[in-house]
Amino acid sequence: MTVATIVLAVLYGLNVNQAAPETPPVVTTTTPAPSDTQATICESDQCVSAASRIVNAMNLEAQPCDDFFEYACGAWNVDHLIADDQSSVSTFNGLREDVAKILKRVLEKPITTERDSIKKAKNFYSSCMDTAQIDSLGAAPLKTLITEMGGWPVVGDSFDASKFDLSKTLGKFVSIYGTYGLVSMWVGSDDRKSTENIIQLDQPSLGMPNRDYYLDADKYAATAPSYRKYMVDMMTAVAGASADATAINAVADQIIDFEIAIASSMAPDSERRDSEALYNKMTIAELQTTTNSAINWSAYINSAMSVVGTTVTSTENVVIYAPEYLKNVTDIINGRFDHHRLVQNYLVWRVVKGRTSYLSSTLRATRDPYTQATSGTTSEPARWRTCSDSSNSNFPMPVGSLFVQDSFPEENKAATLQMVEDLRLAFKSFLPTNDWMDDQTKTNAETKADLINPIIGYPDYITDTTDNKMDQDYADVTVGVATYFDNIQSAAIHNVKTSYGKLRLPVDFEEWITSPAIVNAFYSPSRNQIVFPAGILQPPFYDAGQPSSMNYGAIGMVIGHEITHGFDNSGAQFDGYGNLNNWWSNSSKENFNVRSQCMIDQYSAISWDTAKGLHLNGENTLGENIADNGGIREAYEAYKRWQVANPGGDLRLPGLGEFTQDQLFFLGYAQVWCGTYKEEYAVRMLTTDPHSPGKFRVLVPSENFPEFGKAFNCKQGVDTMYPNPEDTCRVW
Repeated sequence: MTVATIVLAVLYGLNVNQAAPETPPVVTTTTPAPSDTQATICESDQCVSAASRIVNAMNLEAQPCDDFFEYACGAWNVDHLIADDQSSVSTFNGLREDVAKILKRVLEKPITTERDSIKKAKNFYSSCMDTAQIDSLGAAPLKTLITEMGGWPVVGDSFDASKFDLSKTLGKFVSIYGTYGLVSMWVGSDDRKSTENIIQLDQPSLGMPNRDYYLDADKYAATAPSYRKYMVDMMTAVAGASADATAINAVADQIIDFEIAIASSMAPDSERRDSEALYNKMTIAELQTTTNSAINWSAYINSAMSVVGTTVTSTENVVIYAPEYLKNVTDIINGRFDHHRLVQNYLVWRVVKGRTSYLSSTLRATRDPYTQATSGTTSEPARWRTCSDSSNSNFPMPVGSLFVQDSFPEENKAATLQMVEDLRLAFKSFLPTNDWMDDQTKTNAETKADLINPIIGYPDYITDTTDNKMDQDYADVTVGVATYFDNIQSAAIHNVKTSYGKLRLPVDFEEWITSPAIVNAFYSPSRNQIVFPAGILQPPFYDAGQPSSMNYGAIGMVIGHEITHGFDNSGAQFDGYGNLNNWWSNSSKENFNVRSQCMIDQYSAISWDTAKGLHLNGENTLGENIADNGGIREAYEAYKRWQVANPGGDLRLPGLGEFTQDQLFFLGYAQVWCGTYKEEYAVRMLTTDPHSPGKFRVLVPSENFPEFGKAFNCKQGVDTMYPNPEDTCRVW
């Protein structure tokens, strides 16, 4: 849901044998609901805590019909200041902080007779926390890695251009060192045949957040000087007494110029939403002919795959997502003076930049101006927070096991699974009334909805001490209590081996590749799978002590959001089995596009004062906006069904007697998005994040949904939050 898109690109899961529930009759939102006053006021500790959390976040002086975000979150936003080490503060981040504190506690417990993988996770955390040892090593671990990479010419290392093999070097860097400096490569499920894994190539990442930071004059002027300073300061620190300031400054300029050329050849995000157009499957031999590249693609791929001992031939199929960029990469490289030396300097820089967090405090300080320019932060997070996050990232299942056993109520898993079914039925109930779809497309959409596979909480094997899968999975990771930097490299190679080792193997649809201990949720189009890790299944998203109305508004909306991703502008291109396959009639797809354009225009018209008055990007955020708007409608419909099925009424909270359950539903929805941002991060968010800012994730879907205006007795066509129908947008 907020991801980094992370990341995320290869989340999995599909259960084609799942029983499809029957589509129920439509329950309209005007169905009489049980009286809000039927139930007795709940005075348990949980209910009191929930009531306090709700009221303390609100600005009751604001008018919900004018600015619902301020009404729901005004006090929260005032009370929660953004610290120097933060780029933003939000309900999401607050829960992430709570999870991190739990991880700190469980990782700091003494090692006893735990499984080997858990011991490694705890030793990894200890090595991260030992800042005295990290500082004492200085640049030594980094210099060792640089030597392994073939040296860094800019800091004075010897370099023989005649022995530089571009193709093999790129392959080595993309696999062993994990930099996507010129070409991205991974192994994942084939979009057109989701049961099979295949090698995939794409345009790269960049040193600054994305291509706009190189090509937009304002962003470049605000960020490039600090990026260049970071580069120069790091190179100078690594070179030490032998640093050549003239040479270092010249190389920094060359690298930035090189990245501008790369950025100019990359397609913008707005042109990369059509999976059908992006997908290009061909053999390696055909790739070589198509691109006419200086890169020998067989040599490149074999160099990368050597980490798992796999060899491919020129007849191996690959999927290419950026053929035009791959055609241009030769000119980008060859058009540079002393280009072999430049490429080596650049690739090493990208690895060093990616490893800065794991170095001594002196070396980490070189990036401070850059992080301030891109995120607004002026100090580092508390060390325990850094180390708990790093441990969770590198040992997701062992750390997830500790979290689940310590803090995850098992009943939350069952409650979430039931809500998934409720939301699935709610989505399906909309289909018969969607007059913009023909009958066959409606049937296809219903089939896909039935096949969505929910993955909830955590995989069972991580808490089963008789199952040695977790220890086997991390058997090749070496962890020393005094070698944090080396531990990172071992974990990084392990991750690459895990990915590349899937080639030739069938896709494992039950595989978890996200930590259970994270506050996030996901949809995978290639698996038609929705994922809700244990970390998000707690207050304020789900709380057994708050009314069901608020649970449906909070975690229910998240569930609806992820289900709707299967039917947004990207997910709708995949069928129920995770294959890139057009299941739409031409007329239904045209109507879908018209409705989508309404939403693009609606969000693009919004300016955000926190981000220097810049406008939201309705094209880049379309998928998330469709999911937000559909998710809230589905969650509300599911709650209406719950009310009919529970005539005894919902929980009533102390001190909230004047609120109806419908109003509490919308408060539960809004309060998961409370938060504020620093200006630098707000600008970055509008540039790189596929989600709209939290404020607009509350305001726009509420304005587009007439049941909100009705719930708060707003005046349609008069109040901001209850516009006339012609001024709203709806896809699902």
